[in-house]
Amino acid sequence: MPVDGAPGTRRAAGIVIARFVVTFAVVLGMAVLAGAHSALKSSKPADGARLEEMPQAVELTFTEPVETALSVFKVYPVPAPPDALADLERLNGMAAELVSKVLSRKGDEAQRADAGLGTKATPTASVTIRLKPGLKPGAYVVMWRVLSIDTHPTQGFVVFVYAR
Repeated sequence: MPVDGAPGTRRAAGIVIARFVVTFAVVLGMAVLAGAHSALKSSKPADGARLEEMPQAVELTFTEPVETALSVFKVYPVPAPPDALADLERLNGMAAELVSKVLSRKGDEAQRADAGLGTKATPTASVTIRLKPGLKPGAYVVMWRVLSIDTHPTQGFVVFVYAR
């Protein structure tokens, strides 16, 4: 049996420390990757914004670049009664229901409020969605399903109200 401080004991301790360091690095690396999915960092207009003038485009900024060619971006009017326009929680519920119905829909360009992407770059962390001219006052939902560069899809939406 090796005596404390003997070469065999020091070697065994070195192996244990090396295994710990490798295990720690792997766990830390997995945690960083798990948290690296692309999330919405900001939007213009902001979620819940009330606008007196309709913008020409919506800008979404994500926490990491997204593959725009493999992602979906849409803007829809939210069919909300006038009394719901001041209730953001109610509008979000209506928007969530609409998103679940239309985000995957194909050939819906006529029903949408957007005129497609204004962003050509891919991958990019900043996406511009052009809006159709002449949109009427009301609530609008901006929705997305993005493929981030780490190959994980995420989706979400923001709501804004255009009230002259």
